[in-house]
Amino acid sequence: MCATRTSNGLKAACLTVAALRLPLAGLALAAALGASAVAQTAPQQLPPGFHSFVPRASDTFVKQLSQDAEADLHSGVAAYMAKDYGAAHTLLMRPAEEGNAQANWMLAHMYRKGLGGPVDEVRAYEIYERMAANYDPDEPDRNVRFFMVDGLSRLADSLRSGNKAAGITRDRRRALRLYQMAASAGHANAQYGLGMMYLEGDGVAKDRAYGMRWLGTAAQKRHAAAAARLADIYFEAGDTIRSLVWYRIAADTADSTLSQRVLNQHEYLSKNMSQAELGEADQLYARWTNRYPVQHRTAN
Repeated sequence: MCATRTSNGLKAACLTVAALRLPLAGLALAAALGASAVAQTAPQQLPPGFHSFVPRASDTFVKQLSQDAEADLHSGVAAYMAKDYGAAHTLLMRPAEEGNAQANWMLAHMYRKGLGGPVDEVRAYEIYERMAANYDPDEPDRNVRFFMVDGLSRLADSLRSGNKAAGITRDRRRALRLYQMAASAGHANAQYGLGMMYLEGDGVAKDRAYGMRWLGTAAQKRHAAAAARLADIYFEAGDTIRSLVWYRIAADTADSTLSQRVLNQHEYLSKNMSQAELGEADQLYARWTNRYPVQHRTAN
């Protein structure tokens, strides 16, 4: 195995980089992962943008609620989709207290984002903890499962970083377990988080190849941060063509916090590559996006 040291001190191992050529050059990442012990859910079984999943109005469900709570749930979802978050918060309290996963998820999302009131990470964290305690991997209702799995990933995010101001103690070991559960259920943000923990050796033995595989799986679902991190890895290794392709893939779905950096890197590489190299990058990008197209998303 050969390795080079980049300007920022990171090592790029040739065997590790070769492992990730599969999804771009041969489009065989899924097959490579299938041969490993990684459990996945087929992409077509996931809702678009599941790593930032916000339900469409038609994705409501009612499960063992009182008549009043059922009525509040439907009204609360309607208010939420209309961005009347103050009314949504009031209406969703009763179904959330009766254990409805959708109501709990929406309340946590509003607390976390400060929708209809101030940001309250403590309340959001408490709700995600409650959802995690009630998680059932064999839940037959597909909509319930989506909300619960997303809650696992959100909780893992909080535990991985911790938040002293909110009284959330960092617990990387538990974050790893939660990411593993949600990632195995097909959640792209959990796959990204799990990949980053292995890539960086964050609370777990460092395994760059395994971490990059999870990042590749998340990128298939158009997780922009996963694609951008893969682009960084290729850039550090000196593979400008594949770095450019991954930055371009990331730019397709990057939000405002990521897009400028990605676009800057893409522009820098483009200006310093030959027409032949740009043509090869275009071909790789076209092949990859044809297999993993951007799908419509309902929210951030």
